[in-house]
Amino acid sequence: MDPDIDALPKRVTQWAPIAGIWTFENSTATYNGPVNEEATAFGIALSAVQMRDGVIQAHINFEAIKEHDTAGIILGFQSITSGYAIVSLGAYSFAYSIQEFEPASGWRILARAGSITNLKPNYLYSIKITQVGQKIGMVVDKVRIFEYILPRPLPGNQVGLFAFGRSPVRFENIEAQRERPRAFVAMPFMEPFDTLYHRVIKPEAEALGFIVMRIDEISGPGIIFEDIKREIAEAKVLIAEITAPNQNVFYELGYAHALNKPTILLAQRGKELPFDIRSYRVIFYEDTIGGKPIVEENLRKHLSAILSVL
Repeated sequence: MDPDIDALPKRVTQWAPIAGIWTFENSTATYNGPVNEEATAFGIALSAVQMRDGVIQAHINFEAIKEHDTAGIILGFQSITSGYAIVSLGAYSFAYSIQEFEPASGWRILARAGSITNLKPNYLYSIKITQVGQKIGMVVDKVRIFEYILPRPLPGNQVGLFAFGRSPVRFENIEAQRERPRAFVAMPFMEPFDTLYHRVIKPEAEALGFIVMRIDEISGPGIIFEDIKREIAEAKVLIAEITAPNQNVFYELGYAHALNKPTILLAQRGKELPFDIRSYRVIFYEDTIGGKPIVEENLRKHLSAILSVL
């Protein structure tokens, strides 16, 4: 089994306090406040979990709640000086929030709901945070609160805890379940592209641990463009075959670029590419038996490079 995939949720028991005063016991972590009265009242504790996609669950108990108190899960942590996201109870007078930290601009609320006055102290809240590509979901006490698409991929993949305030906050029964990252493939549904998909793209991506999806493989009711946007948002990478001037493929590629998502472009050698994508790196390949190993190797290198940084 891929080491980045968990068959079942695992208790998180290894922590490193980065900011604030913390105590740890098995899968319970307690934020006890700032290091002193003059320090900014926030805490960060990093776990040993590195997760590209998956689910984090925990119970959160506030000893007391004031207007700006916060407790939640950090996603996409890379370093204390780089950006990351927090999905939390509390923050800025709201009951539930998704926030983004950027070193250059500070904190920004991406999604919010409810009033913090509805949160209760000494109550064990159950939270479930789902990260699938750039889509973040939040469930509290089995009630779905948010589904939000981040404007860009998170810079890192480390999971942590965040608290703001001067009163203690206890995080209990913290569990993580890592899941396989997804790759969405945009291409015309005809030969020779179908053969390229089934014999090269899909097996190479699956061998690296990706769930690979093409829009014609999705069944059920719904609006196809909404399905496309959802699949691209949930993907770690978009692979696009751009040999033919196909409007649907370029729509999907444009949507991925709008989300700042990593893309891998494939094209048959000798084909003229549109002007506005000539500056992008493209894997050119020969549509021959001899060209198959070369495109396999290049695709594998590009996908491996994406996995190494996401």
